[in-house]
Amino acid sequence: MLRVRVRSRPGHPWIFANEVLDPPVAALPPGEAVEVVDASGRVLGRGYCNPHSLITIRLVTRGEGDLDTADLYKRRLAAALALRERVLPGRRSYRVCAGEADGLPGLLVDRYEDVLVAQITTLGMDRRKHLLQEALQAVLAPRGAVLRTDVGARELEGLPVGESEVWFGDVPEKVTFEENGVRFQADPLSGQKTGFFFDQAENRLFGAARCKGLRVLDVYAHTGAWALHALVAGATDAVTIDASAPACAMISDNALLNGVSERIRVVHDDARVAMEALLEAGERFDVVCIDPPAFAKTRKKAGIALGAYKAVNAQAARLLGPGGLLFSSSCSHHVLPERFEEAVVAGIRQAGRHAVLLRRGGQAPDHPILPGVPETEYLKHLVYIVR
Repeated sequence: MLRVRVRSRPGHPWIFANEVLDPPVAALPPGEAVEVVDASGRVLGRGYCNPHSLITIRLVTRGEGDLDTADLYKRRLAAALALRERVLPGRRSYRVCAGEADGLPGLLVDRYEDVLVAQITTLGMDRRKHLLQEALQAVLAPRGAVLRTDVGARELEGLPVGESEVWFGDVPEKVTFEENGVRFQADPLSGQKTGFFFDQAENRLFGAARCKGLRVLDVYAHTGAWALHALVAGATDAVTIDASAPACAMISDNALLNGVSERIRVVHDDARVAMEALLEAGERFDVVCIDPPAFAKTRKKAGIALGAYKAVNAQAARLLGPGGLLFSSSCSHHVLPERFEEAVVAGIRQAGRHAVLLRRGGQAPDHPILPGVPETEYLKHLVYIVR
């Protein structure tokens, strides 16, 4: 039994090392399940412990319960699946498990029709891979699954960071799937994160509906999802920019899948360099989408990230014609929404332009948010008309 001091985070599933009263943190069994009580002896739940991590306990249940049988994981995954089927009817590809928000801390699972791509980032979950495999096979019956271990967050738990691998079953080199009527291929073994970003699905749908007859620039394009949504919806042409050669090759393949190859130009270059070159060449766009990777991976880097957001959005504003639309996103949890919005507006003003905010968006419902746990809410998306 582990006795802890619960301070200002009621309901939060994380217990930090300095909140543990007894036994000493160093005496805790790494990766094992422990019962947690507050200072008065009231049971808070059961969770996994890791004495080598700042987050010493991750609660899994709010009462007593066995964390070492597959039944718990089957129930949690079944509930997660039922939620997706309710909020995304008819979809066959989405995030089917979102860690804490689905009661399975340290487990992310994306579903590409009949192929799964999983990330395990905590010691407790890593020790129970065999139970997770049994639960995934029972609930989702996939053709196969990939286990991505190339995740920096594993280092914080003392877990090895290595190459991804086929976890079980049969996994093709590329998976083909559909989002909002647009077809994609993704690389489950070596693509960025799990190979695709489902969290922007609703924002992309909103954007695509406003791109008919317009010229679009998609920056930090990855799979080209913003541009391809726009082209399928009737955009005249699109330019994509990405610094990754494999990503650029994937964009070309995805354009071919959707029959829009003749209307897209794929630029393999650093985003800031490529945007400056477009500006010097006199190119202008009706729509610019800025969807970068996380600029701030830690709280200490939030200030630097805000400067980067200001700079890229200033470039984007300069590339927009009068009345152009700017779609700007941040997936940096450590950047607060109000600060991100300030940085985007500051960039627009630096470009000598003025803007009106049309919409604030967030992550799609397959990335649910756990109330009281701000770490589960990370995506910020803004739409401006720039004048």
